[in-house]
Amino acid sequence: MKIIEVAESLLREYALCDHCLGRQFAMLGHGLPNEERGRAIKLLLVLDGSRRLREGDDSGRDILTSVAINGSSKFAISTLNALGLPVEETEASCYLCEGVFNSLEELVQEVVKRLSKFEFESFLVGVKGSAKIEEREDELRVKFDVKWGESIRSELGREIGKKIVEATGKKVDHGRPNILITVDPLTNRTSLEANPLFIFGRYRKLVRGIPQSKWICSQCKGEGCPKCGWTGKTYPDSIEELISNPLLRTTKGGKVKLHAAGREDIDAKVLGSGRPFVVEVKNPKTWKINLDRLEEEINQGAEGKIEVNNLKFSSKEEVKKLKDSGQAAKVYRAIVEFEEAIPDTSISEIIEGLNGKLVHQLTPSRVMHRRALRMRRKRVHGIEFKRLKSNLIEMMIRCQGGLYVKELISGDGGRTTPSLTEITGVHAKCAEVDVIDIDVRDL
Repeated sequence: MKIIEVAESLLREYALCDHCLGRQFAMLGHGLPNEERGRAIKLLLVLDGSRRLREGDDSGRDILTSVAINGSSKFAISTLNALGLPVEETEASCYLCEGVFNSLEELVQEVVKRLSKFEFESFLVGVKGSAKIEEREDELRVKFDVKWGESIRSELGREIGKKIVEATGKKVDHGRPNILITVDPLTNRTSLEANPLFIFGRYRKLVRGIPQSKWICSQCKGEGCPKCGWTGKTYPDSIEELISNPLLRTTKGGKVKLHAAGREDIDAKVLGSGRPFVVEVKNPKTWKINLDRLEEEINQGAEGKIEVNNLKFSSKEEVKKLKDSGQAAKVYRAIVEFEEAIPDTSISEIIEGLNGKLVHQLTPSRVMHRRALRMRRKRVHGIEFKRLKSNLIEMMIRCQGGLYVKELISGDGGRTTPSLTEITGVHAKCAEVDVIDIDVRDL
């Protein structure tokens, strides 16, 4: 069936606005809005109906009347009047959308008003559909064998998006929009959801005694008590808080979550190039951030406790890469203290016993309260030693991520093997440990 014949059949039976008639042929042609497409089809029907009448074919009157009444076409009405076939001008309610396209301006004004609270660059519109409208449209397309249409949700989303672009000057982003706008055109309800903001960086922890994330007081569970000095926290600072407080002020966000490539012990420093992290800001009010200024604010506020660098905008995908980087090679510097003096031969034995070897570690006793009991197998890639005293050495360890360095030294009562204690026969303990390098090359 030809396009003009399908359109004629549709309008003989149903009242359709320009949008809803044009949408049935949305896949035909490119760069033309459905409203203009529907208007053009109605114009063509009027021309064809007028031609038929002038050629003595009375079916032309039926076409013109259908377009005038069911198509609400002023051109069809004026044509009938000019031919001496007067018809009253009426505004028929569209069978499909029930006039929803006529009320989009009011809906867009409400959305733009709510958007004024945000400083954003991009958005995406999602439309809640009406089962009734969609069922009607499906039935209509089956009945008239229409194969070229698109969904009313797609058209509404596109038209609302175009109007928001005109009103705000912002852009539509189908990939990573700053704000997701959900609208229900039938009820004029709208909702706005700010997508999280992700920022990548590296942090260097310059002092000991700071946890990576906030530790809630075990006694009061965060409520505040004499034990925690009414702070609700076991430690006054955390890396997450030192980074997040300036970030919350800048973005006016609701909450910040720190995702890092592993974590260090509270008494360990992180030096070298630092530990990679991605900080996630939930419900931000602005995405216009000067990262150089933010870096400066974080570092000044941290007062020498931590230092961040290499800040850049990131994504949820990079958070996943970060979480998957737990096996990345790491370099540690450890100060090892033995219970008695050890000879150089013992150092040689340690190097021979650990260099390139696979270490078996049962979950350390010090973390048993928060880690599952299992055997971990981690490889030591390389070891270097520097003697400081007869019973004190500095050790550089390059190893697989996840190796417990303190237990590699002490042996943890036999739970880690081999260990420095096991190899030398002299009890050893870790006096200090620092993270020197984290090899995460693809971040």
